[in-house]
Amino acid sequence: MKSRREFLRNGLAVTAILGAGGLPRIFAAPASTPGWRPGDPIGYIRDDFPAFDVPDYAGARDEALVPDTLDLAERARLAIHAMTEATDPLADHEVYWTVDFRANPAQMRNKRQMPKFIEAMPLLRLMSGSGQNPQVERKWMEVALRSLGPDGLYYKPRRGRPWDGGFARLAREPGGAGLDHYADPFDCGRLLSAMTVLAQRDPGDVWRRAVRNLADGLDELAFHQGDVATFWPGPFAALKQKPAGLALPVGRVDSENSRVPHGLVHAYRLLGHEPALALAGKVIRYLRRYYFQEDGAFLGRPGEPLAHFHAHAHALLAMEEYAEVTKDDEMMAFVVRSYTWAKSLGDNLLTAPGYNFVTNPGNNLLGYFVEWVHSSEWEGSETCQVSDMITLALRLSEAGVGDYWDDADRWTRNMLAEGQLTSTDWIKRAPSEMLPNISENRLPLTAVDPHGTTDRVPERNLGAFAGWAAPNDWHVGNGPGIMHCCTGNGGQTLYRVWERILRHESGRLRVNLLLNRVSPWADVASHLPYTGRVEVKLKIATQLSIRIPEWVAPAGARCTVDGRERALAWKDRYAVVGDVRPGETIVLLFPLSEKTDIVHIEKQRFTLVRRGNEVVSIDPPGRYCPLFQRAHYRTADTRWRQAHRFVATEKLIRW
Repeated sequence: MKSRREFLRNGLAVTAILGAGGLPRIFAAPASTPGWRPGDPIGYIRDDFPAFDVPDYAGARDEALVPDTLDLAERARLAIHAMTEATDPLADHEVYWTVDFRANPAQMRNKRQMPKFIEAMPLLRLMSGSGQNPQVERKWMEVALRSLGPDGLYYKPRRGRPWDGGFARLAREPGGAGLDHYADPFDCGRLLSAMTVLAQRDPGDVWRRAVRNLADGLDELAFHQGDVATFWPGPFAALKQKPAGLALPVGRVDSENSRVPHGLVHAYRLLGHEPALALAGKVIRYLRRYYFQEDGAFLGRPGEPLAHFHAHAHALLAMEEYAEVTKDDEMMAFVVRSYTWAKSLGDNLLTAPGYNFVTNPGNNLLGYFVEWVHSSEWEGSETCQVSDMITLALRLSEAGVGDYWDDADRWTRNMLAEGQLTSTDWIKRAPSEMLPNISENRLPLTAVDPHGTTDRVPERNLGAFAGWAAPNDWHVGNGPGIMHCCTGNGGQTLYRVWERILRHESGRLRVNLLLNRVSPWADVASHLPYTGRVEVKLKIATQLSIRIPEWVAPAGARCTVDGRERALAWKDRYAVVGDVRPGETIVLLFPLSEKTDIVHIEKQRFTLVRRGNEVVSIDPPGRYCPLFQRAHYRTADTRWRQAHRFVATEKLIRW
């Protein structure tokens, strides 16, 4: 059953008890640890850590009246709030990974070290200039350094962390009992990526040394066989000493290994360290050989049809970056095939030829990608895989192997933006309202995790991303509500989209996405989806091109420069404005109308109304925290707001 699978994936004991009124209830209740008290010191593998610098996020700030349309920098501020507030200060600010809005009261539990938050934080601060909770970010960095062993690996400690289930997993394997620390390949890969980001901001060599040592440590930890490699007994807890005669492990959840090669490619890009790239290639070949078909289709574990979308899509991200740095055209072509296959799961307009609501459960207009492919149950859309697919669309477009900018634009404006928690008033009403529509194994939790908290749970998670959103509702009771892996991935994707809105290279400025953005080169104010109007105010002399969406005919677009008509040339979808000067305002105008589509998403029929790429209405509407409540966009009169804006003075990180 899916709910049982959710809890088991989190390493928790699942217990059924009889609740009020004789209703069976499922809850996760780790036992308290004798002698342990909140705030007890955590026994990291190192007692100290090398000095490091956290440079200030310097930049220019101003206020301006701007169109009240999607502002990714503002969303970054919200994400920073959730990431730094949903932590336990008595456990060195470990993140409460699970947030359960079905509980009464809502609770957070399952603390984890979250390297992906370390990775996301500098990116989000560069976007927004937010200085909220810098002590949390610094503590995460200290913990990361104290967790690096003499062999370079990232180790998780037992002492002071009774909530960690990794030790129980390893105790079942030969040589795994009685450990005080264990290596987690999944988070080792994530930490490699995080430290690569930190190394680009810290002028010292602390993070560079750590990146090299961790990459070498992973090579020693890996199970090598011929031209492939993986980790034993699995990606979430691994041992160096393997049983004699061990065969190549295939199965379990080894598709989650993709974080390792992704981090190794980042390490190579930073250092040019060839062993890191070599190991990345071996793990990527393992993933491709055992978890994908050659047409790109995702494969589940042996004997199980279910394939985890995020694990596979993230593997494609690792493959894409590996193909770029190695100039492997065959690997890049495979990534394109698999991306195309993944998109096909969302080709479900009711009028589409060959449409089948079982084989096409998602939706490409929204960016709704199901958590488990080939599932017979209802599947929510993890923000994780939405983020993966947006990032793939961006990277493949920039690599020149296809034009997927509209994919990234649609999915950002819809499931990514709507998947972020921007209000919490509905949560206090949710427990009683959800009960009638949830099967018995998903009723609200009542047991309080002794290592969790019920303190200001909704308020502290404002800005987080949904773990199991429905097409029309942020949360319908499937899953607890938030698993903060989605917040880390959603936050990073905000940056990846925002950073690529504009590209300034070799004296040329390209506007790739018609979203709001301030920058050192120009400020973009987008009126979409109120009306087809985008304003670009120049700060430098340059040559300007603006990409128009796929639903705009070039003949319908016109341009003015400081109010004077300017004839446009065209290069593919880019309107070539030509030479522009500082202080000039370029206005691009084009028709924008509404379109209605009838689709079948995850076993239910919906009617979507779109203005451009943005869904402005969905029917039937959601019940608990309805999505796409965007009637104000349908007036065609731009609504305005006062915005606090920030432009970093340091060079942005390409990520």
